[in-house]
Amino acid sequence: MDLRKAGKFLLSDKAFVFIMAVFIITMAIVTCYRGGKDIKVGLYGVEQTLQKHSPYDNPTDGNRPIFRYAPGFTILQSPFLLTSKMTGPFEFEHIIPSVFTWYVAAILAFLLSLLLIVKLIPAGSAEAAMRNLKISVYLALPLIAYELSNSQNKLIALAFVLFSVYLFEKKRYFLSAIFLSLAVTVYIPLVFFGLYFILRSKGRYIIDLALGGLVIFIVIPSVVWGIEYNNFVLKDWFVRCLKPFFMTTSYNTYMELRPSSQSLPSAIGRLFVWGQTTPYKYLIGPEALHIVIRLFSTTIIAISLLSVWRSIKPQMRGLSYSVFLLLALLTPSYCIWYTWAYLFVMYFATLNYISYDDVPKNEKKIMIVALAVLLISSYSTAVGPAVNQASVAFWGTLFYWACAAGVLLKHAKVQSR
Repeated sequence: MDLRKAGKFLLSDKAFVFIMAVFIITMAIVTCYRGGKDIKVGLYGVEQTLQKHSPYDNPTDGNRPIFRYAPGFTILQSPFLLTSKMTGPFEFEHIIPSVFTWYVAAILAFLLSLLLIVKLIPAGSAEAAMRNLKISVYLALPLIAYELSNSQNKLIALAFVLFSVYLFEKKRYFLSAIFLSLAVTVYIPLVFFGLYFILRSKGRYIIDLALGGLVIFIVIPSVVWGIEYNNFVLKDWFVRCLKPFFMTTSYNTYMELRPSSQSLPSAIGRLFVWGQTTPYKYLIGPEALHIVIRLFSTTIIAISLLSVWRSIKPQMRGLSYSVFLLLALLTPSYCIWYTWAYLFVMYFATLNYISYDDVPKNEKKIMIVALAVLLISSYSTAVGPAVNQASVAFWGTLFYWACAAGVLLKHAKVQSR
């Protein structure tokens, strides 16, 4: 079978369904065998809230909370406690039912995300859209497998935010804000979509966003736990998880130099900080480094906003979603490789964009190169610690972001003339 025939076979509906079925069954076995590596963090938070303790307490390291989600995340994960019983900090017995049901929820979220991006991101033709969807899934499948096998929650957060986008496009702003708030509860950096919605709605989304946040972060948890306890955990979340990153003047309050983190603060930090343990050697002071990181992050966010501040052609919607979704990978205090499972959205958006006949050839070339760099850099983390230490995944992702934002900015300038 030559390459052309093999490609045609892989892109057939029967092959895609068969491969996905094998993937889902195989990953269910692998995930259960691994015993729920990261779900234990969430279930620990559930146990802590059931006992009216803080989920941000970390018996293994008092200075670094492992549970860093918004308090309401424990409400989302509590139905998955099932037969699991905590035997020690972040250790559970009889956890397999929890792992399996959480896996099922993640798979359903992934499938929902596929349906949503097909509805949200137009292509040159229906045939091109289905072909591009299959290619995008194939390209991201190892990353998705890594996310699933770790019993992580990023695919669930993605489904929430994509459904929020879908509702926003339908002008159901309040419901959109509810699901955006749920997405933020699971993965805080997705809050950047709030800026996207506010800009695209010309400010009308602000009230709905405030009301949605009030419902998800205040009203529902207060009903479940009581007002006093909810106020306690919200304050503890702010003090231990948000304040060290958002309200600081020094990099040493949120330093994260582990090679597994490929976000901007980690990538820039590794350029200016030497050493594996304290005392670290700073090439520039931690206060100056904090300013560099903040300026870099602010520039990326500002350019992202500028790229979508005017009306966007339907065929460019996918790139605009990608730019803001990438902010959730690039700008947090840390971001680990499994979050790159989101890349199937970027692949789909890129392939759909270049499927239009009226897209300039130079833009098609730029986005093809950007997609190739994104693909290669995303798999670079499997090479070894030295590559991760060089932040190859971060720089490759940043390159794609710059290309997508540049294309959007170019068309924004054209429209403004």
